Amino acid sequence: MKKLLMLGVFCSVVSVGYTQCEKLSVSKTSSGRFIQNNVKQADIPFEATITISKEKIKLSGNIAGQSINIENEIKSVVLCEWKEYLKNGQSVYKVTTDKGNGVFENSIIRIIAKDGKTTISFASEADEKNGLELDVFESWIEK
Repeated sequence: MKKLLMLGVFCSVVSVGYTQCEKLSVSKTSSGRFIQNNVKQADIPFEATITISKEKIKLSGNIAGQSINIENEIKSVVLCEWKEYLKNGQSVYKVTTDKGNGVFENSIIRIIAKDGKTTISFASEADEKNGLELDVFESWIEK
C-alpha cells in the first residue's frame, strides 16, 4: 500500500513537471552563434521569435540580415526540469524539422536557463556537434 501511494505521488510530480513544457511560450533573441565541432563561433546578430506550443516549436526571424522560418514538430519531451519555467532549469525536445522542399530532419532542441540567462540550441540528431545557439533576452508564457 505504501509503495502504491509513493508511486502515485511520484507520477503526480512528474506529470506537473512535464506540464510546464507544454505551456505556450514565446522567446525573443537578438544574438546567437553557430557551433562547429562543439566549438562556439563568433556571435552574430540573430533577431528571432521562438514560439513553443504543445505540438510545435517555431523559429522565425533573420540571421545576419537573411530571413529564416523553421517549423519543428515535437515528437517527444526528453527532459523537463524547471525550478522556475524559462528562468532556472532545462528542457530537451526531440523534433522533426521541416527544412523545406519536402526535406525533414530529426533534430534536438535544448532550452537551458540558469539565474535568468537562457539559451536555446538547435542541432541535428545525427550530428549534435554542429548547430545553432541563441541567447534569449525576453520570454513569457501566453495565457
